[in-house]
Order: sequence, then structure tokens, then C-alpha cells
Amino acid sequence: MRLTLPGKIFAGFVALMLTFGGVTLHTVWEVQELGNTLTRLHTSLVPLPPMVAEMKSDLRRIRLVASLTDPESLKRASNHVRNVDGTPLRFAAMIEKVGRRLDRRQGSDIAEGLQARYAALRDSASAMQTQLDRFFAAIDTGQPIGPQRRPAREAMTRLTRNLDLFGLEVDRALDRTINVFETDEEQVAWGAILLASVAMLVGLIITFSANRLLSPLRALRAGVDRIARGEYGQPVKTSDKGELGALATEVNRMAEAIQRRDEQLGAQQKQLLHREQLATVGRMSAQITHELRNPLSSIGLNSELLMEELEIDGDTQRLSTARELLVNIIKEVERLKEITEEYLRFARLPVPERTLVDLNHTAAELLEFVRSEMELAGVKTRLDADPASRSAFADPNQVRAALLNLLRNAREAIGDQGGHVVMRVRSLGELVTTEVTDTGPGIPEGVSDQLFDPFFSTKPQGTGLGLSMVKQIAEAHEGSVTIERSEAGGTTVRLSFPVADPKAQPEVES
Repeated sequence: MRLTLPGKIFAGFVALMLTFGGVTLHTVWEVQELGNTLTRLHTSLVPLPPMVAEMKSDLRRIRLVASLTDPESLKRASNHVRNVDGTPLRFAAMIEKVGRRLDRRQGSDIAEGLQARYAALRDSASAMQTQLDRFFAAIDTGQPIGPQRRPAREAMTRLTRNLDLFGLEVDRALDRTINVFETDEEQVAWGAILLASVAMLVGLIITFSANRLLSPLRALRAGVDRIARGEYGQPVKTSDKGELGALATEVNRMAEAIQRRDEQLGAQQKQLLHREQLATVGRMSAQITHELRNPLSSIGLNSELLMEELEIDGDTQRLSTARELLVNIIKEVERLKEITEEYLRFARLPVPERTLVDLNHTAAELLEFVRSEMELAGVKTRLDADPASRSAFADPNQVRAALLNLLRNAREAIGDQGGHVVMRVRSLGELVTTEVTDTGPGIPEGVSDQLFDPFFSTKPQGTGLGLSMVKQIAEAHEGSVTIERSEAGGTTVRLSFPVADPKAQPEVES
């Protein structure tokens, strides 16, 4: 049965995993064996030197007592050694403990020499204990101690010699065991290196084979990239006769189908764009006509009234009325200019000329600029600056225009009742965000999805272009603008711009 491409890759992967698994298991087993050896060493031989040293110390204490000549001192010292310190009993217990440690080394060459030395040590310890019991018995009963002192000293001398020989044998056994352990450790290390090298060689062979199997994928990827860029003229070519070759053929067919569809979509898009342009021009024309009609009518009416008032001579009251009419005309003309400029800004928004912009400074300047009109409307303003003070990479003039529009929208939303407007600048990841929060009535229900549509406005005198222009500016900078109801009531508009790269521009625009 012929394996498919995934089957071949999976088989290679399984072989590689089995190889590394075998190497790992063998290494773990060898290391575990070393660990067991080390554990046996620590539980048998390593504790013996301190135990030998302790036995020597106890033996010196007993010999010191046995060497006393004053009967009273000898009696007190022997009583202290036996009943308080318990030195003879501790010495005997230590001998037994050493024997148990050596039992754990049975079956090894090292243990045989130690067992022989331990047998001699145990016999001499038993002989010393016998003589020592007689010596202490003579002391307790008040008998002459001279006949018992000499055999006890001779027994202690033999025990001291055997204890020294046993200690030397323990040291030699430790040295031999450590040498054997180091040799085994080195063999395990080299064995692990060898097996790891074999596993790496197997991995390289499998990797090379997989690379040969997957090499046509590079040609397929390059072909897909060309298709993604809209380059359909160069087909994907591969020498593979299997699944990847069939896939390349299907990709070429797909490219031809996409090319035909793109041509059809291009023609349809041109038609739709033309229709949309005509519809937009029609909507703008109707809106502009509607917006200009009322001011022009007012100008005409006020002009006629002014003509009538000027026909009357010498009437101060009439002249005052004429001045008021002139003021109304000027206001309407200014409103016409403002509407016209807003349409022009929306229709002819320039390409952003980006530089580094300190939004903290820009927000502070704008709040100072609108302070007088805010105070006249009974609105208090506050700036919550960004402690991180990261600059945005944006067009400073367009940033000012967008934020000024949001501030005036907030003032108009609050109305004549008075309230608060807070500008908050914060750095959030790769964006610098400016929030404008007001205490107005909030967003009307059911209009959230239409707020950024051109010519849509919730204000009677609004043009519906302010938020659309803010959205245009945000999108031109790869940023965003969102509107939501604030927690305390009112509205929060969040305008975000990309954080500036410090190397992008040497100067920061306010």
C-alpha cells in the first residue's frame, strides 16, 4: 500500500519519536541505576566513618576512666560513664548498627573485606565488654581492681587496633566504591552522548526526507502569494507527481476562476461606484439646498425690513431696529459660512501629514481655547492627562479639528442646563486614546448605528457631518472612534490614534 504525504510524514515522526523514546528510556534506566548505587553507598558506607569516629571517642572515654588510680575518682567516673553517659551500651549499639550497615553491602567484593574486619572488631568489642564488666564489678564491690585493670586495658588496646584497621578498610572501600561509581557515571554519560548522536542522526535523516517531500510546498506558497497580489498570469509549477502536484493543478484552476471573477467584479464595482457617486452628489445637493434655503430667506426678509426702516428719517428707535436686523443678517451669513466650510472640510479632507503629537498638550490647548464659550454655556471643563505621556503619530491639525468637534458636540449635548466635560488622555497598548465625557442626556435610543453616517444628526440645526469627519480622520490614521453611554450618565466618545515610534520624528508637535 502506497502511503500518502501525511502518512509518510507521520511515519517519519513516529520513527523519530521511537528513537528518542528509546534513547530517553535507556538513559533514564542507566541514571536510575547510578542513583540506586549512590543510595546504597549513602546508606551503607558513607555513614561508617562518622560512626567509627564516634566509637573511637567512646573508647577513649572508657580508657580514660580505666586509667584513673584514685579509688573515689575511679568509682565516680565509672558510675558516670555507665549510668549517665551510657558509653559502653552506646558503643555496643554502635557496633550492631555498623553490622546492619554492612549487611546492605552483602554480595559485593568490597563488602567481603569489610565483613572480615568487622568480625574481628566485633569479637574484640565483645572481649572488651567482658573484661570491662569484670573491672566495673570489682569497682562496685570494693574488690582489688589491679587484677582486672590489666586484662581490661589489653582488651581495649586490641579493640583500638581493630577499630583503626576497620576504619582504614572503610576508607579504602569508600575510595574503591567512589572510583567504580565515577567510572560507571562516565560510561553512562558517554553512552547517553552516543545514543543521542544516533538519535540526532536519525532525526536529521527524517528531516531531510520530510524536506524533500514538502519542497513543492514552497512553489505552492509562492503561487498562492502571487494570486493574493492579483498576479494570475504565472501558473504554479512543480515536478511532484503525487498529491502536491494535483494540488498545484487545482490552485492553477482556482487562479483562473478568481481572475474571471475579479474581472466581473471590477466591472460591477465601476458601475456601483458611479451610481454611488451620483447618489452622494444628489444627497449633498439636496441637503445643501435645504440648509441654504432658510438662511437665504431670512437674509431676504431682513433686508426688505431694513429697506423699509431706512425710509423713515430721524427716528432713533427705527435706527436701533435697523441695527438689530443687520446683526441678524450677519449671524445668518456666518451660519451659512460655517455650514459651507463644514461641507468643504468633509468633502476635501486632506491626506494626513503625520508627526509626533503630544495629546496631553493638545487637549490642554483646546480646553483653554473653548473655555470662554464653555463658561457662557455654564459648562465646566477638566483635563485628566496621561501619566505615561506617550505621543501619537498623527496630523496635528486634523487631531485638533476632531477633538474640537467632540468638545463642541459635548457642549451642545449638555445644553443650557450646565454640566461638566472631562477630557481624558490614556495610553492603551499601541494606541493613545482621548476620551471626551459629558454629563448630557446621553445617546438617544435606536440611533447608535447611525451616528457616524453622513448627514445624520440628532440636533435640529446640525449638518450631520461632524462625527463623520471625526471618523474619517480616525480611519485615515489607522485609529478608531467609538461612542457609548458613560457610567454616570451622559456620553463618552473615545478617539484613538497609533502610538508614535520615538525614531519616527525628532520633534513633537503640540
